[in-house]
Amino acid sequence: MTGLKRWLRKVQSVDPIDKALEVALEVEGQVSPKELLVLMDLASQVRRGHVIVEIGTYRGRSAVALALGSRLGCGGRVYAVDPHLEFRGAKGGQFGPQDMAALYANLDRAGVGELVAVACLPSTAVAKTWPEQNVGLLWLDGDHSYEGVRSDFDAWFPHVVSGGTVVFHDVDAPGVGPRTQAWAGFVTGARV
Repeated sequence: MTGLKRWLRKVQSVDPIDKALEVALEVEGQVSPKELLVLMDLASQVRRGHVIVEIGTYRGRSAVALALGSRLGCGGRVYAVDPHLEFRGAKGGQFGPQDMAALYANLDRAGVGELVAVACLPSTAVAKTWPEQNVGLLWLDGDHSYEGVRSDFDAWFPHVVSGGTVVFHDVDAPGVGPRTQAWAGFVTGARV
């Protein structure tokens, strides 16, 4: 049975947004239900011919939400970019190769494996080889240090289409993400 058929069987006679949220919440992750709903909504609005890029995938909670949201819209491809190298996060979490196997299992279990392409490389390396300006939604949730966020933003922003959306995770969490005073520097003069 294909992933789409499995997913359709799960959501029959249930509100598709509620069911999509339920499926995404089955995946381990730090993205809240409210944030998942926002991501699904934004993904559903990405125009045909544009793609969704997620920087920082962990075990795939937000990748699943983005894919399910995309499926509710035009069905654009989701690219989940994460090197899955040993890494200690800003909140003390340990991340690494063990998360990659869980990611693939979660994408399959959610029925979105055919819609999500995984790039197990640093985001800046992927951005250097990205072939076109076709990113309709960019979700930045990788290295939460200022330098890491800045590097991801600088590498990927040129690939975002005019009118596209850039979303940052944890920007207002104390001790995590870009500092509030630096926030304006990210978007000053931005075309998005």
